[in-house]
Amino acid sequence: MQENMLFRSPTEIQIRHLTGADAATGAFPPDVFGQIRQALADGMVQLASHGLTADNVTRVVFVLSETEGFSTCFPLLNDLFARTCPATTLRLIDHFASPGQLAEIELVAIAEQETDIA
Repeated sequence: MQENMLFRSPTEIQIRHLTGADAATGAFPPDVFGQIRQALADGMVQLASHGLTADNVTRVVFVLSETEGFSTCFPLLNDLFARTCPATTLRLIDHFASPGQLAEIELVAIAEQETDIA
């Protein structure tokens, strides 16, 4: 008996340049926590538009110009990603081009892989 297995590569979604700027005013919250919270909220909306949730996120890249206050984000990150614990990268840069910007996030998510067995 021969089994035919067809595996499809999972669809990877990359959402980049999540900055946490207020959509209406373009202004940034004054602290890292506020910017991270807004950037993640925007990212979750974009994931939802692809039929995905935080559970689909496999990697989070944080780009920061300073680390002061980043630890205040840990409870927020735990609430959002505790079930899946995505790989995390933290990159430090000298500064952002936009005044007041302290953080930027990239999310990488994978849709559920489909498997057909014939």
